[in-house]
Amino acid sequence: MSAAVSRVPPLRSAGLWVVVLGIVHVASVHAFHPESVRSVMDGGVVASVDAEPTLAERRGVGFWYVTSGLMTIGLGVIVRGHENVHGRPPPATASVLVGTGLWGALLMPVSPFWLFLPIACLARSSGRSPAGDGPGVE
Repeated sequence: MSAAVSRVPPLRSAGLWVVVLGIVHVASVHAFHPESVRSVMDGGVVASVDAEPTLAERRGVGFWYVTSGLMTIGLGVIVRGHENVHGRPPPATASVLVGTGLWGALLMPVSPFWLFLPIACLARSSGRSPAGDGPGVE
């Protein structure tokens, strides 16, 4: 017997907000590290990060900024897909977001890593089963 799965509304979706965070991360590289982007472009993009040791740090900042943003978008897409199918995020979502947020904030207190915490709260609240269903029942 399969009960109807209620979808997580977009504004309450941890997956959607993780995607938004990743998009903002990628889009903001031009604002925070424009010299990195220009240097990678000037280096011909392919194999450019380590091509010139004197520019590796400058180029690496933008590379990791964009790469982590793309990975964040991917994580958000996976979480949102799970929410659409199961009516809640995957079970470990809130824990992973809290762990990542606290780790990043510990190393960089003045950073947007704190934004993972409210998204984790959304994941936790939308991950709870309705009364009577029990955990993990679908």
